[in-house]
Amino acid sequence: MRFDLKKPCKNCPFNKADTRIVFACRERAEEIEEQAYRQGFPCHLSAVFDEDKEDAGFEPGPNTQHCAGAFILYLNESEYGWPAIDNDEELAAKLEKQTQGNRHLVFDSIEDFLSANEPKNHPRHKSNKRRKKKTLTR
Repeated sequence: MRFDLKKPCKNCPFNKADTRIVFACRERAEEIEEQAYRQGFPCHLSAVFDEDKEDAGFEPGPNTQHCAGAFILYLNESEYGWPAIDNDEELAAKLEKQTQGNRHLVFDSIEDFLSANEPKNHPRHKSNKRRKKKTLTR
């Protein structure tokens, strides 16, 4: 994967914006974060969605960008090297410089990211939408 992005897209799940992708529950967010930490996380704008596989999802190709939000999250956590980048501290330092000025767009910690995906903490979640009361007429 490539590491050229400087900021997360508006739908990036690691972005703090209200336009971000919200997972159905904290557990799903934990799975995504763990994958990003261990194996990397392709940006959905540059990866190909493969629904033919048993575990359909985004597949990285030679020009696929790594999700900027994911690597910014680890930089915000003060991680200098993590398994997805082979613990390469030099690459982490390059990414830190590259994303300077945009790190505020991403959650400050993994816990903040996970908490934001709990239904009670996000106004767009279906459990937090007001239901219109039906008026019965006779």
